[in-house]
Amino acid sequence: MPARLPYLDRDQAPPEVQAVFDGLQKASGRVLNFYRLMAHHARSLPRFVQWYPTLREGPLDLGLRQLAYVRASQLNRCHYCVTHNSAAGRRAGVPQEKLDALPDYATSPLFSDVERLALRYAEEMTRAVQVDPDLVAALRQHLSPEAVVQLTLAVAAANFTNRFNEALGNELER
Repeated sequence: MPARLPYLDRDQAPPEVQAVFDGLQKASGRVLNFYRLMAHHARSLPRFVQWYPTLREGPLDLGLRQLAYVRASQLNRCHYCVTHNSAAGRRAGVPQEKLDALPDYATSPLFSDVERLALRYAEEMTRAVQVDPDLVAALRQHLSPEAVVQLTLAVAAANFTNRFNEALGNELER
């Protein structure tokens, strides 16, 4: 299915978006379709690009963050986010075998207790929004309050980006 809106190129965007595109191009060598769609709302893109990387900053293990992000994306059936965030997980040291086993995390010996808790948390946030208070208490046995908030923000961001991409029919870059 093609995207439901056209992807904006740099020359089609206002100056503030062109500057963001230039920064993304310099940092990663490309501008993802996600940003090319978000550029239609020029006021949001610069703020999102400034905020989103801060979700990686803090005490939460980056691999654990990526596992939770990918699991939420799997539940939302967002192929775009699963693909990009699985790659980010591999760059963070998550083995492909573990990414492949995510649907069976509850019984797979590949996952630690804290990973199982974080993945259950991602599932509850994604499926039900409401999270069992006992689950939060169990996470607190392993994670600081800041890390729990960082995990919550990561899963919330996953659900945001999943819904954005799916609603607009975003396609993987070629």
